[in-house]
Amino acid sequence: MKVPAWRAPLVVGLVLLILAVMTLTDSFKVSAGAGPGVGPAVAMKLIAALLGLLGVAHLMQAWQHREKQTTLAGEDVMNPGALAWVLGGLIVQIVALSLGAGFILAATILFVSTARGFGRPIKSLGPVYGFVLSVAVYAFFTKILSLTLPAGPLERLLLG
Repeated sequence: MKVPAWRAPLVVGLVLLILAVMTLTDSFKVSAGAGPGVGPAVAMKLIAALLGLLGVAHLMQAWQHREKQTTLAGEDVMNPGALAWVLGGLIVQIVALSLGAGFILAATILFVSTARGFGRPIKSLGPVYGFVLSVAVYAFFTKILSLTLPAGPLERLLLG
């Protein structure tokens, strides 16, 4: 079965734009934080803007594929091995968080398993990238936005 290559990015783009509008609408309902930092409303507006940009990029990709009239073979639509890596990583992340491992370790696990699902070997620099990004995200949300993320031993060691 041949599937037009523009359908998937079109659907993803529309869903991302809907999520952006919903997030932006909800950001106006959030009260400003009383403590130091930017606050959760600004973070939600930033996330809405990023979702909107991603949605527009997907719509542009769909338009390009539609002009070229490219198709995907039916077997290209789903990769069960990749899906297993991503879902497995998500399950392990949830378990790690429930056991008190903290955000950085749990997010690194999810990053590495998702990268593996997309074909990057585990022995590559994926774990290093995941760790650095997780630390940056944790520091941004906890120090700049004054939000609380699950803290484990690693968070207490690195960021107090």
